[in-house]
Amino acid sequence: MKLAKKLIVSSLVVGILSGCGSTSGGTTNSDIVTEITEPVEITFWHAMNGAQEESLTKLTEQFMAENENITVTLQNQSSYADLQQKLTATQVSPENLPTLTQAYPDWMLNAVNDGLVLALDEYITNETIGFDDYEDIVEGFREATIFGDQTYAIPFNKSTEVLWYNKTLLDELGLEAPTTLEELTEVSKTIQAEKGIAGAGFDALSNYYTTYITNEGEVYNNEFDVTGQASQDAVNYYLDGIKDGYFRIAGTDKYLSGPFASETVAMYIGSNAGESFVTQGVDGKFEVGVAPFPATNKIQQGTDLYVFDSATAEQKTAAFEYLKFVTTAESQLTWATDTGYVPVRTSVLESDEYKTNGSLVTPILEEATQGLFTNPVVEGANAAYKESSTMLEGILADPTVDVTEKLEAFKTSLASIW
Repeated sequence: MKLAKKLIVSSLVVGILSGCGSTSGGTTNSDIVTEITEPVEITFWHAMNGAQEESLTKLTEQFMAENENITVTLQNQSSYADLQQKLTATQVSPENLPTLTQAYPDWMLNAVNDGLVLALDEYITNETIGFDDYEDIVEGFREATIFGDQTYAIPFNKSTEVLWYNKTLLDELGLEAPTTLEELTEVSKTIQAEKGIAGAGFDALSNYYTTYITNEGEVYNNEFDVTGQASQDAVNYYLDGIKDGYFRIAGTDKYLSGPFASETVAMYIGSNAGESFVTQGVDGKFEVGVAPFPATNKIQQGTDLYVFDSATAEQKTAAFEYLKFVTTAESQLTWATDTGYVPVRTSVLESDEYKTNGSLVTPILEEATQGLFTNPVVEGANAAYKESSTMLEGILADPTVDVTEKLEAFKTSLASIW
């Protein structure tokens, strides 16, 4: 089975979103501007940094060189958390929203329902400015942009989690990259015993928690019992490693790519799109290895690009032209090569240029993207997702706490969220 088909089969978000019914948000436009004849400026809020921002800037400059009447102002909001917070705060004053933004679907649920987001279907199918090859965008990614029965975004930067490891160290100890969570524990224990450093850690605690319970056959929604066995096992798996020193959390480092580069942790679970940060940090000090997430189910991550309905007709068209440009096969090959993100186009995924681009991630991508899942996009899901991180961090930062008591408090918090 080809990779693209695996991604399609693995995407869960379609049924979840279609279960929401038709939305009330977003306008459709029968009077679409089909040519930009006068200068127009559009503003794009994003959260790309490092090599990711460099690549985005490069693509944007190329777009403006080819579209002289369109100026794209990139505004970096520092981080996903800051971007989400600003988007939420600004929605009460829609006139202050940007023309377009990068966002996760669950961030935009309320905005779509409130009519703040532009439905793109009529743009996509427009005879003059529409997509010629929209079907080439991986179906699973496309369907994740559908709310009710309308398309509200274009897929952009997609990723999953992988295992980054110090291959030099593992080779020295005669160890193989773990393929299961049980093996991750055993390899980490050996590293801790032999080298006196933590064997592994997980960058995103919410991802860790929801991925663990998904592999236990559970779904993180309002019916999931967070005091039940799967939840307890998820907490105790990580907590046992913290207590014994073979696991660690990012803590004040925020991301484990730093401790990994400084050789204070030998392996960590993080985004495949973090390759540039890993290689720049390590800077040749040791050989870096990368392997698929050591479990059957892996989380599908990454944002899509949304246009706000508060934009003028000319800005909407300019933004749509920009969305088309950054998702062309040529742009996605550049973007994926520069950043490590999964290209959103099937033609790029299957191209020799992509397969031989020199990325550490590319050779393992087919296996790494098998069994992808998406957390439910329903009311309260984003807050519940964040709350799982708060719960885990509180426990892992103080291993003496009463886990049962913490999970009961977590259950109470979720009751008000859901």
